[in-house]
Amino acid sequence: MELAVFLEETLSGESKQVSFKVPQHSPNGQRMSDITKTLNVKIPAGVVDGERIRLKGQGAPGVGGGANGDLYLIIRLAPHPLFEVEGHDLVITVPLAPWEAVLGTKVAVPTLNSRINLTIRPDSQNGQRLRIKGNGLMNKSGERGDLYAQLKIVVPKHTDEATRALWQKLADSASFDPRAQWKG
Repeated sequence: MELAVFLEETLSGESKQVSFKVPQHSPNGQRMSDITKTLNVKIPAGVVDGERIRLKGQGAPGVGGGANGDLYLIIRLAPHPLFEVEGHDLVITVPLAPWEAVLGTKVAVPTLNSRINLTIRPDSQNGQRLRIKGNGLMNKSGERGDLYAQLKIVVPKHTDEATRALWQKLADSASFDPRAQWKG
């Protein structure tokens, strides 16, 4: 049985309520019906996607009055709206205006349990990754992976005439050629 776990739940070892159907059999082994069983399951801190958790004796009853089997839960990390998972590390895309990338800025970046102020240095590049140590997912030894802030330069979709004139002035005065390596 698969169990969806939110990234935040992997940090603290929270409990989740799990409901599932258990088949019931007659004494001669014929399946009669299913009953719904509900358990509170402690999710160990540091679980990873695909990890199996064994719940001893919580599975289906044994045939002919035998002992109950075990129930295995397969952990599935639920998709997060902000973070991608890479092992125990997390990646967040940080959108920047072109002038923020050129001039530098400070950005309040969300983590799983707070926000941190990240300094973007002048002349930062699109796609550049900045490492924020110890803000990723927990591992089995209680240490946290890292959070990587991946910079994404975003150009405004709509500009007014004054803004467009500033962009044109910059284009006319700048000697930068992003395709210089194409020239032979």
